[in-house]
Amino acid sequence: MKKKLMMVAVLLGALSLGACVDNDESASVTAVRNAKAKQLESVANMNNANADAKKAITAAEVAIKEAEAAYQKAQAELAQAQADQQKILLEKAQAALEAELEAAKINAEAELNNAKAALEAAKAELIAALDQVDQANKTRITTLLGKANGLLTTINDDRQSLIDAKDQLARLKAGLVSVELSNQQTIANEEKNKAVAQALIAEYEKYSTKDKADAEKAAQEANAKLTALDQIKGEKNTADQNAQQAYQVASTNLYGSLYVQTLQQIGSPYYDTEYIRGEGVNYTNDDSTNGTVWPRSYTKYTANLDRINETITNQTRYLSVSKAVLADANKALTDAKASDTYKSLTKAVTDAQKKFDDAKTEADKNTALSELRTAEDNLSAYMQPLETAVKDATTDVTDSENNLKSWNNILAAVSGDNATAYANLLTVMDNAVKAQVETAIAYNKASHNYSVQYTLASTLQRIADGLADYDQLILAQKQAIATADENIANAASIVSEEQAIANQEKLIANLENSLAVNEPIYNDYLAQIKALVGDSAE
Repeated sequence: MKKKLMMVAVLLGALSLGACVDNDESASVTAVRNAKAKQLESVANMNNANADAKKAITAAEVAIKEAEAAYQKAQAELAQAQADQQKILLEKAQAALEAELEAAKINAEAELNNAKAALEAAKAELIAALDQVDQANKTRITTLLGKANGLLTTINDDRQSLIDAKDQLARLKAGLVSVELSNQQTIANEEKNKAVAQALIAEYEKYSTKDKADAEKAAQEANAKLTALDQIKGEKNTADQNAQQAYQVASTNLYGSLYVQTLQQIGSPYYDTEYIRGEGVNYTNDDSTNGTVWPRSYTKYTANLDRINETITNQTRYLSVSKAVLADANKALTDAKASDTYKSLTKAVTDAQKKFDDAKTEADKNTALSELRTAEDNLSAYMQPLETAVKDATTDVTDSENNLKSWNNILAAVSGDNATAYANLLTVMDNAVKAQVETAIAYNKASHNYSVQYTLASTLQRIADGLADYDQLILAQKQAIATADENIANAASIVSEEQAIANQEKLIANLENSLAVNEPIYNDYLAQIKALVGDSAE
């Protein structure tokens, strides 16, 4: 009996051991499958992030085209307007176009940054999931990932540059910027790009002597700082959006005021306009690079009170003359009715009427009727000019009174309390413009800090992940400096609007060609990575 119990125990132990082995193998298979799923999901997320970045650029391009179409429609409408209204309508159309272009750029930048952040997260997930991949495939994947990341930096730079170039082209065509101003902006931007590239070279050289552990620590610190800068950028962007909205409200109130509406109705001879746009405001970023913000514009109206008062004086005189004419006409009519001629003519009508009434035969009736009509015609011929003169003079007096009343209302609408109200609206507009300059500078600084830190953090992370080396990064920044120098020289050589437009169109074509070449290559890298991930988990 004891022997049987021992055999049962051994059998149970063996079964138990077998069950443990099976469970361990199942867990291992599950881990591999989960890792494969995570790797494939990360690659898919990278694809999605790149697609979102592309969508952001497409949406911005559509917004710019729609803004240009609306501006062209406004131009066609103002061509049909009266000459004194064309300048007003053009300024409104330009202001609307400027606002739409600004919104398109800001939205594109925000969406592009979101896509970049999603891409970094997906890349980090993929790298973390590569622990389950055999070493040979892991090496191949990281090599491809390094190439893909390097190429994507170029692609995203081209995407941002494409939107900037299309925005600048639209502004040039609409006359929102002069050739000189466009060149200044281009040169200033390229100088900033050079300064950023030089700063990055200095950072890369500083870290180039460190080992992998130092690179990982530097990447962690850079990413932590990036998170803080992203929050600051978001706060500054919200403040800038609010300031832009305040400017739009101030603009609507200004141009919709009784003062401006009244002047626009009576025409340009009765007012002067001044196009208000301040000089560019230069600012310095935390890294000593420079930037410029251009204040929003608006049109200031000034009533020509002397001319309006002169018109009122003339209208007063016209009314006085009209009243005198009416008095003369009434006197002439009264005198005529008291004259012997009038009495004779009215008596002839009375006598002819009696003769007509007394006539018995048809012949007598017809004869009397003819005499009656002659008598009435004679009376009418004498009285009608006098009565018409009174009627016309009365109409002239009424018209003169209405005109004088209208011009007095016009004067009231552009003077006194209404002039004070308009002056207050101008102050509000001026403050809105100044506030928007301040918020734009604050946002630009925050955006610049984030952009530079993003480049540094992402490249340090690539170093830490073994996806790039400092020599490559330094070479890329040196190439960026050379490109900036070339663009500066090119901008300095442009002197005409035609050259400026042609230069922007050439730049756009080059960027579109670059994207057409690089985007398929990037997609191919991801396809190869996906294939290797699939093979590694078989």
